[in-house]
Amino acid sequence: MDSQTTIDLSRLPFPDAIEKLSFEDLFEAFQGRFEESWNALRIAFPDLPVYNVGSLETDPVVVLGEAWSFLRMLDRARVNDAVKSVLAPMAKGADLDNIAARQGIQRLTLVPATEQDPAVMESDAALLRRYLLSFDRPSAGSVARYLYEAWTAAPGLHDIRVNGRAVHGRVGDTDVVILGAGGAVATSEELATVQAAITQAHVKPEAVGVAALPAQRTTYTIEQTIVVPSGPDAELVRQEALARVTAVAKSRMLIGAGVPRDLIAGAAFGPSVIDVVHVAPAQDIPADPYRAPVCTAIVINVEVQT
Repeated sequence: MDSQTTIDLSRLPFPDAIEKLSFEDLFEAFQGRFEESWNALRIAFPDLPVYNVGSLETDPVVVLGEAWSFLRMLDRARVNDAVKSVLAPMAKGADLDNIAARQGIQRLTLVPATEQDPAVMESDAALLRRYLLSFDRPSAGSVARYLYEAWTAAPGLHDIRVNGRAVHGRVGDTDVVILGAGGAVATSEELATVQAAITQAHVKPEAVGVAALPAQRTTYTIEQTIVVPSGPDAELVRQEALARVTAVAKSRMLIGAGVPRDLIAGAAFGPSVIDVVHVAPAQDIPADPYRAPVCTAIVINVEVQT
């Protein structure tokens, strides 16, 4: 979600209606129920043999139980999927399209289809963001309304932030700060598109000044040396550390986000990493509501401990 969302939907727990599936539990329940029914039947028909071959993989009851348990797993998984399909944070694809349609919202086309290639459509995460913001559409001049209009007009942007009086201290002014795709400086076309969207009569209150501004970039590089023991593939460990550090750097590339030095240093730790010698950035990168920290290069060296 964007930097001004207060709830991280990715961290929401599954609702109780979604059942945790276990083939082993289903199979055990089948065997238990079969043995109970068989023993009850033997009371009425004493000539029936004792069932004591449940541990044999070739026992027909075992084979039947495995097939039954598999089919029950499919049935319960289908119920779980049905529950997810009607919950916005968990719905995907066409299911999310139908949820968003309740608010009169359609998935945007980022790149039209050609004879050679299919269209590039708005991602599920972006559509979900606009769907949630849309509930504040009746509130002209609200943060969510500006965000909704800006994301709808320019879905290719990387981040958008709304700064009002509490940030800049100017009465009656609102700044909509935008960061271009991939962390680039917003283009004049992107600024014009967002400016037109946020200054529509039904979006901006009459006595309020609203301006689309490009986010400034605070660029930095990351340099570290990881210490690994002899034995594991040092290059593989380095690649894993690089992936972790890259993910953290990308997660902080938001307008108004800071980059703590220790956060970057700690991200390199993982399996087979004994120590991390962190070189850059040497200091914390402070948060600024008009700037975004953008990592331009990551260098991770490896030292094998002998």
